[in-house]
Amino acid sequence: MDQNIKRYMLRDTWLDWEVVLEVDHDQLTKERATLINQFWSGDDYRLDNAEGDVMKAVIKLAASTLVSALLRNGGGNFAEGNEAAALWTRDDLHNQEGWGGPEDNAYGWCGIRLVSADVGVDIDLDFVEVA
Repeated sequence: MDQNIKRYMLRDTWLDWEVVLEVDHDQLTKERATLINQFWSGDDYRLDNAEGDVMKAVIKLAASTLVSALLRNGGGNFAEGNEAAALWTRDDLHNQEGWGGPEDNAYGWCGIRLVSADVGVDIDLDFVEVA
């Protein structure tokens, strides 16, 4: 692995969800992260929530974008090396408006790729008759 490529695990401990992203910091520069963050509404909130670190804000935004896509499709659970990660990255991050598009690499213009995910949907609703 190149020295400018780092992995980040992002998880929701309450729902027990986890995604691992890999970031090419030669591509995701502070300038690109700023462009991505400012493209979306709520950029000041994200930046405050990331303690002023625009890189952290955009990496968290990428994770939440991918988790939302996984949830729309009933969840997803795949480990590193699974070809599904590349498809999710391309279709639900790189090809989406605001992320700069795909390039001839796994990281797209934004410099981020999905490595693995464990986002389960286990809906167990209580049934209560109210009328």
